[in-house]
Formats: sequence, structure tokens, C-alpha cells
Amino acid sequence: MFFKQYTLYENKLSQQLEDDNPYKKKLIQMETPSSKHPIYSTLVLGLLIYSWIFFVVLFYTQINQSALYNLKLVISTCSIVFVTLSIRICYKKDYIVSNNFIHQRVLYIIFFIATIISILIASLDSGDMSFLEILQTFCIVFKVNDKSYIALVILLYITLGITLSYHTCPYIIYRVFYSVNKTHKEYVNEKKFINKCMPLFCICFVAYLPLIYTTFNPAKDNFAFMIKNLSTVSLFGLIPLCILILQAKRYYYFFERAIKYSRSK
Repeated sequence: MFFKQYTLYENKLSQQLEDDNPYKKKLIQMETPSSKHPIYSTLVLGLLIYSWIFFVVLFYTQINQSALYNLKLVISTCSIVFVTLSIRICYKKDYIVSNNFIHQRVLYIIFFIATIISILIASLDSGDMSFLEILQTFCIVFKVNDKSYIALVILLYITLGITLSYHTCPYIIYRVFYSVNKTHKEYVNEKKFINKCMPLFCICFVAYLPLIYTTFNPAKDNFAFMIKNLSTVSLFGLIPLCILILQAKRYYYFFERAIKYSRSK
């Protein structure tokens, strides 16, 4: 949806409000780009540091145990190098909402490599795990097990998903919805477009934990196997998608509150 080519249009909703509207200041704030994003930086850098610690513990615990363990370590090594380089390229850059061809090509390459790694992980996995065992696998204070490499990749992909979710302000995201809809004229207006995306947001949000469970457990049929192949890559792809929809909805929500206030005067 957001990888389509589209003409960029400006539509700052604050400009449609009277100066005495109490919500105008809030909308202007949401339309003003900011270079300071402490929560974003803390999450990305914190998770990346924890992932590297996790990798070092995993590497020195399982190296040379068996050929299978070494193969899993190779995947873990490729994953952490790939994600670290991807974060280096995309950190604090509006890649996910960019209409730049080079930026979109970089995203295609990232998704392609992540998909290959996801399929490799699914092909090596065997044995069931409970939710408690899965939770313990993410904590390096517990004993490292034969599925710790899956936990590492999930941590890395969640970090990458958060990295790709960067935006300087909510208006930048809303502008993408507005521009895509205005260019392709798929819906009556951008509000309809955003509302049509909300069920997708709910599905992605609800499916997140089941996807993690699926990643750690063998598939029971062909459909489940297909989902398992793409479960890891989905874990980072869903994060920016959900944030895009949520932030566009949030921005337009305050505009609707402002319109409602104006009508009630």
C-alpha cells in the first residue's frame, strides 16, 4: 500500500481551524517535525545492545556442540549482522513513509533478506514449547536452549520493526494516507481510507503473540507451515504497519474533536 508511487500533497488540518480552537495547538504540535525521540532511541538502542549480549552468550554457550548448533549459530550471526547494518541505514530516517525510489528499494531488499532468514529458521525448528518456556527463552538469565537462536532473531526483528517505524511527527504519516488516497482515488476521502485500515490494525495487534508462539512450535498442516515460514519476518513488518495506521488515526481524531468543538459553540 505505502510502496506505491504517489504524488505528495500537503493537507495540514490545523489550518482549517479557527485560532481560538483549543485543539489547534495540539494539531500544530503534531505537524511540527522534531529531532528528539527519546522513547524511540531508548527502545532501539536498548534492544540492540541486549540482542548483542544475548548473541555473545548464545555463541560461547553453543559453539561446537554439534553441526546443527553451529548451523543455528551461523543463522544467528547472519541475522545480527544484517539487522545491525539495517538499523545503521534506517535509524532516525523516514524510510517507511518515503516516496523516494532508493528508500523503497532498500526496504524491498531488507524484507527479502528477512524473508529468507525466516524460512531458514522455520526449516530448522522442531519440538514444542509452552508459553512459559518461550518467555524464559528470551531471558539470558535462564539456561540457553536449542531454540534460543529463534528468540534472538525475534528480538532483532522487533528492534528492526521499531527502527523502521521512525517518523518526525504524526502529520508525516497522515500525509502519506492523504497523498496515496488523493493520487489513486481509492476512497471518498482520507478519513474513509484510515478507517478502512483500522480492522487491519486490530488483526495485526491480536495476531502478534500467536505469531511468536507459531515461530517456536512446529506446523501441524500445510497452511500452518506457510504461516510459520513467514512468521518471523511478519513480526517486524507488522510493527511499522500498526504504527502507521495508529498515528494517522490519532492525528485525524484530534481534528474531529476540534470540528466537534467548533460546532458545539
